Amino acid sequence: MAYVIFDEVIARYPILETWGKSQTEVNSDLIYYSEIELNSRLGSKFTVPFSGPPPTIKDLTIDLCYCKALRTKDPDKAVKVCQMVSERIDDILNGTASICTGSGTIIEVSGADQEVWSSNLDYYPTHSMLDPESKYTQIDPDLLDDLEDERG
Repeated sequence: MAYVIFDEVIARYPILETWGKSQTEVNSDLIYYSEIELNSRLGSKFTVPFSGPPPTIKDLTIDLCYCKALRTKDPDKAVKVCQMVSERIDDILNGTASICTGSGTIIEVSGADQEVWSSNLDYYPTHSMLDPESKYTQIDPDLLDDLEDERG
């Protein structure tokens, strides 16, 4: 589910249409990548993606869309706008600002600097383009044991 739609972005920044940004470009380029950036920045403290996006998240997403579009039109102004958005995100991450729902409820931090979950988090990382039978191909034996145990 997208945090914002084309109409919300254009309502705040109608200049995007005069720059030739179509609905498809705004949806697939600006909105999509703004949401990814926001999720990647906030994912260490909050469960992302946000459901039924809170107004704070919608607001940041719209501003990030403008920031991304502005980088190609006016790079100097883009630096200022992007810095403002980045500072707001940093304030949320360091606890000096909150994410509020439409009813005013504050969304609590779900984990302090938690690691991103990975299915192979506790295993020695290996990757090889070699044939499986090669003597240089290595797989963490603990991973193999756990997979065997999991399958029964």
